[in-house]
Amino acid sequence: MFKIVHIARPIAGVGVYVDLLINHIDDTRFKNFLISNHRDKNFEVITGSLKNTSQFHVNLKREINIIKDIKCLLDIIKLIREINPDIIHCHSAKAGFLGRIAGAYLKIPTVYTPHAFSYLSGENKLKRNLFKNLEKIFRVFPSKIIACSKSEYNRAIYDLQFNEDKLFIWNNSIEDITEFSPSKVIENLPEKFICSIGRPSYQKNIEMLLETMSQIKKSTEDIHLVLLGIGSPSHRLDKLKKFIKKNDLSSNITLIPWLERAEVMSILKACYVYVSSSRYEGLPYSIIEALSLEKPCVVTNVDGNKDLIVNKYNGYTVEVEDTQHMAEKIILMYNESNIVMEMSKNSRKEYLNKYNIENNIHRLEKFYTSEIG
Repeated sequence: MFKIVHIARPIAGVGVYVDLLINHIDDTRFKNFLISNHRDKNFEVITGSLKNTSQFHVNLKREINIIKDIKCLLDIIKLIREINPDIIHCHSAKAGFLGRIAGAYLKIPTVYTPHAFSYLSGENKLKRNLFKNLEKIFRVFPSKIIACSKSEYNRAIYDLQFNEDKLFIWNNSIEDITEFSPSKVIENLPEKFICSIGRPSYQKNIEMLLETMSQIKKSTEDIHLVLLGIGSPSHRLDKLKKFIKKNDLSSNITLIPWLERAEVMSILKACYVYVSSSRYEGLPYSIIEALSLEKPCVVTNVDGNKDLIVNKYNGYTVEVEDTQHMAEKIILMYNESNIVMEMSKNSRKEYLNKYNIENNIHRLEKFYTSEIG
């Protein structure tokens, strides 16, 4: 049996990726171990055979701190020696940096999934260049990249100058959604509403959605947006609430904090159109979920989003901050049910053809075994 060590902070999309991978990989051939942050001890993953995955904890922080990061690296090396895996799979930037160093030092095959390269998150040029140069350093390491989308693959080639023989694509994938729970939220919503999932952050760019809603309301007063997963109070959330009040959007926008996934899926299933205003993505699970539930989408034309939405086929893509164009496409879909019906069918086709994990997991298993040799 092959042993795989995952190194990750398994929260948000990374947590979904690790959880789904472990649940669907052939557990008669692969045994999974997880090295994660201390604060992620409540993260539980169960393999297909219903046995708990072995978990180990280190001080894996997102922020850069040379002294703490060196200690974390030493702890990771110690744990990997004890586990003695056949392959290491690192997830996201910090785990990717430390895990690839550990893998090279211990001469163990190592792969890295960025889940959106770290330099894309830089809110200023200095940070972007710093993170990009850090990523470039690893071109000389023996590790390989498992890109979660074609866009991520292209970033590695054209932005970071990785050779293609060090790259592999395995699309983020999900199982068919079958669990739904009743939601009182739906009872208070109009028959037609649009929906988006994501916390207020630089990445998710919720401000663009609110600006778009303000424009739409000028011609379509009954437009309604449900924002799911806004999380706990924060500076960004306070600013959003002030914008909503100032622009008289309180009756047009419903803010929903974290809910159980089954209830979120019920709301997503009931929505008319899914929207995303992200500045960057890896390959967003929320849109894949929308596709699986036959939802057409209006999204920003950025990495991840543009991999999932084919313009005029299963939705529309618009440029970041082009609120006028986004408003026009939402209004068009709001008024043209025949377009929505056709795009809904195409969304489901895209999911079944490209993003169903039961169909895709075998490619990843084959890649693991080829790297292990």
